[in-house]
Formats: sequence, structure tokens, C-alpha cells
Amino acid sequence: MIYVGIDPGLTGAVAFINTAGGAVAIEDIPTRDVTGGAVVRKRVDGLELARMLRRHCPADQLAVVTLEAVHAIAGKREGQGGMQQMGSLERTSGAIEAVLEVLRMPFVAVYPQSWKRLYDLSKDKNAARQMACRLYPDAQGLLARVRDHNRAEALLLAHYGLTKGEQ
Repeated sequence: MIYVGIDPGLTGAVAFINTAGGAVAIEDIPTRDVTGGAVVRKRVDGLELARMLRRHCPADQLAVVTLEAVHAIAGKREGQGGMQQMGSLERTSGAIEAVLEVLRMPFVAVYPQSWKRLYDLSKDKNAARQMACRLYPDAQGLLARVRDHNRAEALLLAHYGLTKGEQ
């Protein structure tokens, strides 16, 4: 069985836990530049995302996908961007969901409050990296940089799916 965790966003990541061999892989969400006068400069590269998912999750293997749920909130709260940033996140999440649908990979969308509660995480992004390294010491090289918190969150989402799948 392969557990997949997806932290959506243009700087998001996808993590894979293969329980057959215990292997862990993490990759950044593939993006492509958008030409023209659009406000958004990058978009999810759906074809590359599909290739990545199939490389790690062949069609003949069972995969459990946990995707962090996003939703736009009127007004700006601490730690959140403006409506433009929230719109970009919604668009990115929709593109990821479309790729999953096309690949016939069912997924569960989980709000951050739910999955972070399992690890007793706050808004401190470094805490997610530390927790992921504790759970998966072999993945420390993939989580070495401060900006790898999105990778850590993807790995924790995959682990959340694994944990919830065993209950």
C-alpha cells in the first residue's frame, strides 16, 4: 500500500510512504511558467504531476491519498495572505484534485486543524519539520532546509492517512 500526502500550493509538495518496503519519497509540486499578462506567474503542471504520481503509485497498486483541504476566508487573518493568495491556493488545489480525478486516485481532503491535532502542531512551520524528522529519520535530508516545511507537511499528511487507515 502507498500512502500519499499532498500539501497544496505552488510551493507545496507530495510525499509517498510505501509500506511494502518502508520507502519514503518527497517531491515538490511541479509548476510551469505562465506567459502573458496574467497576475499568476506560475501554475501547477498537471501533466508532470500526473507523471510523478504514477511514477510513485503505479495504476495497479492501491494508494491512499490525503490532501490538505483549503478554503478562502473573507477578510485577512493572521498567517493568511490576501484574497489573491487564497484564490491562487484554491486554483492550485483544484488543479491537483483534477489530476487525481483523471488518474482515478480517490482522495480525502482534511483541514489543517484536524491533521495537525494528531501531531499537536501549532502554526510554527519548524515544528512540522521536526515532527516529520522524528517519525521518518531517513527523510531528514529531504527536510534539511527551513523552506522544506511544505515537504514536512506533505509527509505528515501521508502519515496521517496511514494512521487513520490503520484505525
